[in-house]
Amino acid sequence: MTLGISQVTVYVEDQQRAVDFWSRKMGFEIVRDMPYGEHRWIEVQPPAGGTRLVVAKAGPDWPALVKDMPNYVMFHADDIVKTHQELAARGVEFTQPPSRQPWGWSAVFTDDDGHLFHLGQR
Repeated sequence: MTLGISQVTVYVEDQQRAVDFWSRKMGFEIVRDMPYGEHRWIEVQPPAGGTRLVVAKAGPDWPALVKDMPNYVMFHADDIVKTHQELAARGVEFTQPPSRQPWGWSAVFTDDDGHLFHLGQR
């Protein structure tokens, strides 16, 4: 049996703001953007390929978006210090700059909706 992860969904308040963040600041490619009911179905993919993020509109009757709590989504880079510098220059906010941990290098950044994500070094 072969299993993999094709998509991870991130629920946001404003889809266009999220698309701008992931495409302009993070450098992701928009691979799908089409009508989906009253909203849009949007998939973005990291520059190196791999698992896509689905940028989905959170419904008004859904629980409040959890902020200030890291998503268990970890992005990786070949050189975390250089990647941190490039992303910070594009306006990505880091709540934790790169630091060496017992398990390896780690950093934490936030998107424009306040979700926290990890960045590790390959």
